[in-house]
Amino acid sequence: MITKRIARASTLALATAALAGTFTVGGAGNAFAASGGGCNGGTQQACISVNGSTLVADAYTNFANSNCTVDLVLYDRSTGYRWDTMAGCGLGWSHYVGTQVPNPTPGHVYQTQLIVNWGGNVGVTWSPELTA
Repeated sequence: MITKRIARASTLALATAALAGTFTVGGAGNAFAASGGGCNGGTQQACISVNGSTLVADAYTNFANSNCTVDLVLYDRSTGYRWDTMAGCGLGWSHYVGTQVPNPTPGHVYQTQLIVNWGGNVGVTWSPELTA
């Protein structure tokens, strides 16, 4: 009976060690720590966030008519580089997904700009900054 208890204890210890090793290896992925981000605006909102290890620029609008265009711009403030995503406006609450950057450069500051063009009248909204 003592032999069975020792065998069970050994098996449990090995299983625990194996799982701990698995979690340690699994925890060392490409995820990064980011600070800031979120959304700004009312009926036109510019947003920036992180999903896993991917930086996501997106926006929302809530318009009574759709006679406009949107330009969703993601800026890397650290380099001045920009990515543009153009779309027609939606009616009511609408969601626009812009550029997604896998594994953004650590320490760089990113920001989303939403530009809505109503045939010459332009509205601009900026997201909060996000530091990768």
